[in-house]
Amino acid sequence: MNTWTGFKKVVKTTRLLPLMMSMIREVTVDSTAPAMSVEVTTDKSSYLPGDEVTVQVLLRDFAPNDHGYSYFNFIVQYDSQVFDNAEYTQQSVYTDANYTPGDEVNNIFQFNFQNPVDGSIYLGMNTTMRGIDIQVEAANKLSCIPAVDQTLVTFKLRVREQTLASSSTISLANEFTRIRTSEAGNSFYLYSPDVTEITPAPVEITRSPSVSVFSSPESTNRLA
Repeated sequence: MNTWTGFKKVVKTTRLLPLMMSMIREVTVDSTAPAMSVEVTTDKSSYLPGDEVTVQVLLRDFAPNDHGYSYFNFIVQYDSQVFDNAEYTQQSVYTDANYTPGDEVNNIFQFNFQNPVDGSIYLGMNTTMRGIDIQVEAANKLSCIPAVDQTLVTFKLRVREQTLASSSTISLANEFTRIRTSEAGNSFYLYSPDVTEITPAPVEITRSPSVSVFSSPESTNRLA
């Protein structure tokens, strides 16, 4: 068996490896217009420590006459000192109850939507950023992910109780993006230059006003 073919089969059947393998890509010059826009959104703009955060990955702005796609791979990055997802995952994999594929890709007979995987993305770097690896693939050549505005996936994070951050951004790590077209007999991969990331606004982390247990001199005099 060809060594490269065997290597590709290993990559395809390994769930955690794409987080690293996305860094190894062909370098090409591409002057074509972006295939789509991707936006990472949250259900609120402000949270308290301990709050649950609902995150969605939205796709839109597809090119006219786009034939659709057979594979999407996006990584959503977040600061692990601000957010946590341990309660939603088992061995770093989101459980079935804690993520929801979008309406366009939730048919299990047409699409293989892998449970999102949490992991380190910037290997060898001193960073608290982590990534959630999202992959969906058409189950056969008769199925394709349609090029229509859609919510690709919804999942949860939680604001850490002890975070000191006043704001933080949950965003697309677009340098790891991989998508594959579904044009019959002419399928090919596209990478980050072919996808426009809509820059998200940072979410605010606020705190409930504390109430002092000590009385002011004025209130003490009034009580006297």
